[in-house]
Amino acid sequence: MEIRGFFRKEDNAAYVIATLLSIEFNIHRPVRFLIDTGASRTIISDMDAIKLGIDHSLLPRFKAGTAGIGGVVETYFIRDVKLIFKTQEGAHVEKMDEVYILKHKIGDERIKRIPSLLGRDILNKYQLLLDRRSNKVIITDTP
Repeated sequence: MEIRGFFRKEDNAAYVIATLLSIEFNIHRPVRFLIDTGASRTIISDMDAIKLGIDHSLLPRFKAGTAGIGGVVETYFIRDVKLIFKTQEGAHVEKMDEVYILKHKIGDERIKRIPSLLGRDILNKYQLLLDRRSNKVIITDTP
């Protein structure tokens, strides 16, 4: 299995695209994830939550919140989610018990700049290759 990503020109950061599937919330849409080896879990940003039509009031709250550079952010989660990545072989499906959803304070302009994150809950299962010189972003199960 080989998932190919890309480096975004604006910031040279590595990204990958996956379709988020939640049957309970009728979501089947692509999300662009920043590959973040510093994030312990995969997180959906405020802006992507809006694009996906997620209503925080219908979700259970993650009481601990999510700690980041700007402090602790109110966090919710969706259970039984699949992330579907395109591969050369077809598709690779990651079944997730929970995916976390951020909710910053209303009016916080920073939310427009915060990406969704692909965290170590997925990355630690695979080999990650980031090579900016040759423009390679690859997540693979091949040694």
